[in-house]
Amino acid sequence: MNRRWFVGGVGAGAVVLPRWAGAQGSEKKLRIACIGVGNKGFGDIQGLKSETVVALCDVEPAAIAKAKTLYPDAKTYADFRVMLRAVKDEIDAVTISTPDHIHFPAAMMALMMGKHVYVQKPLAHSIWEIRQLMAEARKQGVVTQMGNQGHAFEGIRLIREWAEAGLVGEIKEVIAWTNRPKAYGFIPERTEYPPATPVPETLDWDLWCGPVVDAPPYAKGMYHPIRWRGWWTFGMGGLGDIGCHTLDTPFWALDLEVAHKVDVVVDHVNGIFTPPGSVVTYRCKQRKTGKTIPLTWYEGPKVPPKPELFGEQEFHKEGGLMLVGTKGIIYHPNMRPDSPRLFPESLWQAFKTTPAMRPAKVYPRIKGGHIAEWLRACKGEGPAPGSNFDYAGPLTEMIALGTLAIRTGKALEYDAEKMEINGNPAASELVQVDAKQGFRVADLRV
Repeated sequence: MNRRWFVGGVGAGAVVLPRWAGAQGSEKKLRIACIGVGNKGFGDIQGLKSETVVALCDVEPAAIAKAKTLYPDAKTYADFRVMLRAVKDEIDAVTISTPDHIHFPAAMMALMMGKHVYVQKPLAHSIWEIRQLMAEARKQGVVTQMGNQGHAFEGIRLIREWAEAGLVGEIKEVIAWTNRPKAYGFIPERTEYPPATPVPETLDWDLWCGPVVDAPPYAKGMYHPIRWRGWWTFGMGGLGDIGCHTLDTPFWALDLEVAHKVDVVVDHVNGIFTPPGSVVTYRCKQRKTGKTIPLTWYEGPKVPPKPELFGEQEFHKEGGLMLVGTKGIIYHPNMRPDSPRLFPESLWQAFKTTPAMRPAKVYPRIKGGHIAEWLRACKGEGPAPGSNFDYAGPLTEMIALGTLAIRTGKALEYDAEKMEINGNPAASELVQVDAKQGFRVADLRV
């Protein structure tokens, strides 16, 4: 893997040639199979109404029943491996909106079949898995997209334009925060796996656990549905949940490399569940300048101190982002860049009323959002999606490094070229995690 591939990959302006069995042209429809159609997955498949959904897959019958109201003619399956083998000649693309631990085997199997792939964030559950997906996507020459919706927002483009125009001077540091893991999808911290409870007759627990080796027994209300995020076995904590949204903006806007050093402050170490109140500081080099920019991530209940430039303006309680410059701050509330602005207030008012302050360089806006962007690229009607795996891979790799620092409670140094963690043996052992038989790469080949 050469450096140019890893840090850049398919450029934002590269036109992707369509690779699909169906006829080409905007009047034709992609044929899509969907893995994970409940909760977030149901929202994702609603964006596919312009296409032909051939098959639906979910371990939960209720999720399948609801999805069938949108696509009554679609075939249904519980096991994505069975589905992909059954419909491999009938589909052009695959969407994956499952818990984190299923992202890699489902995406890898679809890629090896030569299908275009859309997968929810985070891209995969380990650094090794991320690299494997990047390599296979390039080998197959297919169109890929990770589901960090904000990458298609106008706000992320505004922030990059403002930073490059020097509206707040030289960017010295980045600060981001979230109220997770005390929010939707999380249960209070646990220090041991709960005792087993009877598995519902409608749920195949072993299939839900998928590739996880030595998975805990089913416990009602503790994992499925949606409460898996805090468990390291299945999810990646608050950072894995929200980091691919909030940290996407500085990673792209400042053109950062994967962090070469990660520092962490945690109140305590928890080997099975994400602890609350972690603070992770990444040291990232800016590709153009080579300068290191610190990027600090706060998880609830810890929050960064409010800058004096904010005056009486309060932080958004659920999260936000600040690019701190020598002359001011670029800020957006919440996890995604949907309403960026400048501080101090005098700078913001001057910018709004002074045409000469408008940035000269403007980045193309995305029509219809990130799923529409992916669909157009699959048909050869647009450039590679902005969060294709060559971009989303390094972003998620940085997120994964932070989770390993939280999980071990220790700082680490990282050699991205060699994919090696130094100074933290416990984290190094988690770069690649074994998979259960039936879900290993060799088992997924068709």
